[in-house]
Amino acid sequence: MKLKILLPIVILGAFILAPSTADAQFDKTWKSWYGHVQGGYSMVQGDLDNVLKDGWNISGGATYKPKDWLLGVTMELGYNDFNMTSKALDFFESSGGDASITSLTVGGIWAPNLNGKIGFSLQAGIGGYYVRGQLTEPAYVCGPICNPYYWWCWWGCTPGSVITDSVSSTEFGYNLGAAITFELENDSVIYLEAKYHWVDTQTTAKFMPISIGYRW
Repeated sequence: MKLKILLPIVILGAFILAPSTADAQFDKTWKSWYGHVQGGYSMVQGDLDNVLKDGWNISGGATYKPKDWLLGVTMELGYNDFNMTSKALDFFESSGGDASITSLTVGGIWAPNLNGKIGFSLQAGIGGYYVRGQLTEPAYVCGPICNPYYWWCWWGCTPGSVITDSVSSTEFGYNLGAAITFELENDSVIYLEAKYHWVDTQTTAKFMPISIGYRW
């Protein structure tokens, strides 16, 4: 069973922690620009669950928030990778297949300036999503094989896979997320984030990355 209630739990937990121990998403010395990188587990949601297995994600970006702004502006480039389910592979009569979603999003982030070592943030955004899927079959791939240690190449064949079919499109999408942050000694934070994405594909692709990140 998918943990579809995880995002509301993260949001609720953030508000419970905030009154007594919360700190800002941004360090006490305050800067206007912040960079971040993150990665983790990516859960498929809704109808996408019948086609793809849960996968992994990696992303990075930047945030702009002067001290006197109520909301900050954040931009992020993300990548999510998934394998196809056995049910989908049987339907397509293929032995292998995978899909990926690459996103470029922009949005607003709210991170109240509170005192303490633990903080929270909420964010929402829009952007473009490049969705790609492919089917593969095992095969022997022949050609030059090079040994990087000896600078020597020879002709041969090695087990691999070939793409038998592929499809891709670029679509519009939305996202909504929440994070709990933990301030570090070097004016940076680590954080746990859950972000729900809706992509306007034919059946509306939905997925939720759960990520551990570092902001500096």
